[in-house]
Amino acid sequence: MGSSRITYTPRSDATPEAELSMLTEAYRFVLDSANKNAAGVTSTNGDDATERFKDDYGAKQNSTR
Repeated sequence: MGSSRITYTPRSDATPEAELSMLTEAYRFVLDSANKNAAGVTSTNGDDATERFKDDYGAKQNSTR
């Protein structure tokens, strides 16, 4: 079985601050998703991590325009 790999390529049209912000959001999403799927962890609001990521991403997009 092959190994999984994630490759990072900086965007030429993004500022370093925007890149760091989105990387932070991606890590938050991954960690929230892992926590949500951990044994014994339940959510009362359904898919909280995905919704928060979408909300945060939308807010950041609107604030940079």
